[in-house]
Amino acid sequence: MPQTMAYYPQQITVINPPTRGNYGVLAYKGVYAAAVAQSLGALPRGAEGLRRAGGASEAGGAVAQAKETAETLGLEPGDELYDQLIAKAMKQEGDAPAWGAQVDALGRDPETIEAFGEECRQLALAWDAEPLTLQHLVDGHVGTALEPAYRRYQDLFAYYGFNDVTLLRELPIAYIVAGYTRINSKAVATTRRGTQTTQQFRFFPAGRDSKFPMYGVRTETEGLLFEVDKLMVVRWLVESGLVADPDVKTQEDAQRWILSVSDPVTDAFNSPENPITKAILGLVHSMAHRTMKALATRCGLNVDSLAEYLFPSNCAYLVYANTRSEFTLGGLEHVYRFDLEDALRELDAETRCVFDPPCRRDFGGACAACLHISEVACTRFNTVLDRNLLFGSLPPLATAPVGGFNHPKRKEDRQWRGYWSR
Repeated sequence: MPQTMAYYPQQITVINPPTRGNYGVLAYKGVYAAAVAQSLGALPRGAEGLRRAGGASEAGGAVAQAKETAETLGLEPGDELYDQLIAKAMKQEGDAPAWGAQVDALGRDPETIEAFGEECRQLALAWDAEPLTLQHLVDGHVGTALEPAYRRYQDLFAYYGFNDVTLLRELPIAYIVAGYTRINSKAVATTRRGTQTTQQFRFFPAGRDSKFPMYGVRTETEGLLFEVDKLMVVRWLVESGLVADPDVKTQEDAQRWILSVSDPVTDAFNSPENPITKAILGLVHSMAHRTMKALATRCGLNVDSLAEYLFPSNCAYLVYANTRSEFTLGGLEHVYRFDLEDALRELDAETRCVFDPPCRRDFGGACAACLHISEVACTRFNTVLDRNLLFGSLPPLATAPVGGFNHPKRKEDRQWRGYWSR
């Protein structure tokens, strides 16, 4: 079959997919806004925070919990203490939508909030995958030989601009294919006359019940969730001359500013048009690839056996073992417990590429010898990558003409201050 007639399956990766039992409480109308509120710190992390925002919890809501407590105490309707418990619970549930005001204050339209919310919801579900935090490590090894090493982790997180790194020990992943596109992966065909036509997404043929089938597999793996320091990201944007200083002071303020000025990343093939979105996505994506290469040498897996999931609007990324089996090797947990310090120090141990300076100047700061990995492992097919974002732009060539390539007066040749530059 000719190459131009290839079929490209469109895969969806779902983090910690809800089961039939708990899907209903996570499928309410305002779940996307609630997920955005979680990123703003207005709701607790994880699926329980989303349940609470929808007026439910694992115990059935504040009022249901109050009734259960009253029944345990032998209280009945009409008792003064019973009425006080119910009144307090009703006020608690009535105050729950207050988080919506923070989402509304972003000034974004409902479609944008929904797109942001899908990313935030995936991040919330990831947090329920048996997280093991640095504090857990420290608390569990007080007085042991590992305690000093674990206490150095926090300094390394700050040094490399991470707010936190968390091990997700039991991470369910679902890979779902709903259909395909024809001609090429970007769903655009060019005729012999040079005109371009957009190819539509095609669902798999519907059955007799008119329902479109979807095919997928659910497996369980392990992953490391890296949360980048949002205040450092904002400062990096300011010092690179991309934005004026928004004068944010906290992680929540920085997150609020990012959601206010950036756009959701919904296209896996093309670079975002919004320059702030493109810069943050490029930074997070480039960091993810450097991290995957550093982890691969220590966890017992080839870099192509790892995968990434990006949360650019939240300045976070997940690196996980890309497996289709139920067997978890435990290599990432071993690195987290015993070798994370060396893995982090490798992130900026070598800033050069064998094809530098052309790679750094002319190839977009990424090529097969430095940042590129197998497209099986990369969620964006090795697009929007740039070592200049991590280590800073090289100075312009002395012979570069004004306004020419590699001259700082061109906007596309911005002189980046490296995020990992010291």
